[in-house]
Amino acid sequence: MKNKHSQPALTGFKYSALTLAISAALPISMANAEEITELATAKASAQTEESYKVDESTSVKYTQPLLDTAKSISVIPQSVMKDRNVDSLRDALRNVPGISMAAGEGGTPTGDSMSIRGFSTQNDIMIDSVRDIAGYTRDTYNVEAIEVAKGPGSAVYGRGATGGSINLQTKTAKLDEFADVSLRLGSESDHRAQLDVNKTLGATSALRVNVLSDAGDVAGRDEVNNATKAVALSFATGIGTDSRLSVNADFQTQDNLPDYGIPWVSNSATSDPVAELADSEGGAPPVEFSNFYGNVYRDFEDIKAQSLTVKYEKDLNASTTLRVLGRTGSVSRESVVTAPRFISLTTSTDVRLSDEKTRDTRDSLNVVQVDLLGQYQLGGVTHDIVAGFEMGKEKFERGVFDDNGTDNLDTTPELTDLYNPNPRVNYEGTYTSLGKDDKAAGDTTSIYAFDTLTLNPNWEVSVGLRYDIFETEYFYDLSGDDPSVKVGTEDSQLSWNLGVVYKPAENGSVYFGAGNSFNPMAEDLTANTRTDSNMHNLDPEKTTSYEVGTKWELLDSKLFVSGALFRTDKTNALTDDPFFTADSEQSRYDTLNGHQRVDGLELSAVGQVSDQLSITAGYTFQKSEVLNAEGDDEADQEGNALPRTPEHSFSLWGRYDVNEKLAFGLGSQYLGERYNNTSTTGREKANDYQIFDLMVSYQISDAWAVQLNAENLTDESYIDQLGGGHFIPGDGRYVSVKTSFSF
Repeated sequence: MKNKHSQPALTGFKYSALTLAISAALPISMANAEEITELATAKASAQTEESYKVDESTSVKYTQPLLDTAKSISVIPQSVMKDRNVDSLRDALRNVPGISMAAGEGGTPTGDSMSIRGFSTQNDIMIDSVRDIAGYTRDTYNVEAIEVAKGPGSAVYGRGATGGSINLQTKTAKLDEFADVSLRLGSESDHRAQLDVNKTLGATSALRVNVLSDAGDVAGRDEVNNATKAVALSFATGIGTDSRLSVNADFQTQDNLPDYGIPWVSNSATSDPVAELADSEGGAPPVEFSNFYGNVYRDFEDIKAQSLTVKYEKDLNASTTLRVLGRTGSVSRESVVTAPRFISLTTSTDVRLSDEKTRDTRDSLNVVQVDLLGQYQLGGVTHDIVAGFEMGKEKFERGVFDDNGTDNLDTTPELTDLYNPNPRVNYEGTYTSLGKDDKAAGDTTSIYAFDTLTLNPNWEVSVGLRYDIFETEYFYDLSGDDPSVKVGTEDSQLSWNLGVVYKPAENGSVYFGAGNSFNPMAEDLTANTRTDSNMHNLDPEKTTSYEVGTKWELLDSKLFVSGALFRTDKTNALTDDPFFTADSEQSRYDTLNGHQRVDGLELSAVGQVSDQLSITAGYTFQKSEVLNAEGDDEADQEGNALPRTPEHSFSLWGRYDVNEKLAFGLGSQYLGERYNNTSTTGREKANDYQIFDLMVSYQISDAWAVQLNAENLTDESYIDQLGGGHFIPGDGRYVSVKTSFSF
């Protein structure tokens, strides 16, 4: 909540050296900024649905406009997603440079897994500011905007958020009458049909329904296909009054042929690959990137996700609002996917079909958040305050998904040719669930408070504290001799953030921000609670980040430009214990003496350059390094870059409106080379790539529009998702036509 008291004029202000230094690197010189003699006091207004520029965060914990928030935050609005033909979270994040994708592995399922500023954010994806559960591919059919907040953020969302966090803002009922329907047909025998209907139910109530049917092949990938059916309901009452209630429900199913891509030609210090693959060691083999090494008769992925969210807001008085939110949800998955692995890279190029990965899992979540939001005057200082607590319970259950010896691809084992794989090898077998093998539960109790102090028209200071108690229990042998054996963890951590904002003008700010995060060993309930290691006894890893930057609204506040320098330090990273000697009980022993660092620069511009041209553009430079490692890791990792951390990346998209009916869009994304891990003797490299996209839209009438999109115009073959033993190529050239009606 922005303060509304009167503010004195600024006279004769001068830009600081820091402002000039950073703004000199921006795409548009700060010299274009108007010299303002009085700072505005009203909260930034929202832009139209057609605008690329967004003024405010999707989270209630960031109380100030983005211009005055001491943090790098990118918001992808509905307008950009529509123009770029975005279907999924992964597609949307192409608009934010510096994000790199990861592939699923045996312990990590396929789905949304990525790194921001050098660190994984797999467990840092939120929906309406509540942590989402499980690994799966998130569709955007019911998403209004996507926010990427970079830098450590445990003070905002709790555990994790080391490199940043992602928040999906869902569509909600509003006091409006509309019905939008669209149908898209594409070049991959695909269709996508959507319905979005909003109906008022009296003076203060409304109902909104979103429906999706989507199915088709994946461009550039043989055999891979996905199908999603989903429906979301939103009911709201008391809209525009001092007492508001909303109920949102979401249900979706996915029926996919999952993709584990192509095997790496392993980079190993102990052995060399066969001669014909020697030139490809440590990278991709010389094969068509369309090759599929799974089996269409065995591989499958069935996902069911559902959630129910109830939110109540009450304006207690003119200054204070109570907000109570409760959510329950679950994601279940059954899948069999073939991991492509060479039968023996030193003697053969054949790929085995016997390395199948099975999953029979259910993740569930119950959470309650209670917040008090208020704006108060105290001693001539305006305080924008958010205070509250959160209680949540997460559960993970995994079943024994077994073939009972009937899988001939596994027992023979069958092989397929690297250069000409056969995805239709005869398969005989059936996988069934034989009951639970392990389960885990995590309980979170948190209390937090944030305060932004507006000291005067030029200076703001923001502080935030959050205290988390995170407890887990992991029963890892339910089908064994003693189902009661378990591993438990308990972590109590204080997280903080600090921001200082100086406003030399109404339309600009210079800021310094800092914050920390913590990563418990059981961050995703089970990952590092291995019984053959000591990890479950270790404290959380901790990260601290510092950022200095500047933000400006130019061209009559239609264009938002920003620049930032940042440093992220993980000073107690997991590393090998140099004094450990393996025994029969523990095969791995780690300490928290590692040190990892990422230094970087970010530049961005979003909004209208002219009445006809809108852009969203960004560039990120990252220099990542393992500064300290111990034991076997020392010689193998020190000096190396962090996984999935390209030095250079940029994204550019522009829309040009020829007239009120015809518009063109053109964009490009570049991602520099990166590695799948930090080990010199075991890492593989993905080369850099650049792709181009195109859009043409025509408004036939007020209610009827058509849009053509062409993605990866040059049909570039590139590596998109990096895994340990394999990689997944990016989508090939894809062309689609969408027609939409509004009535």
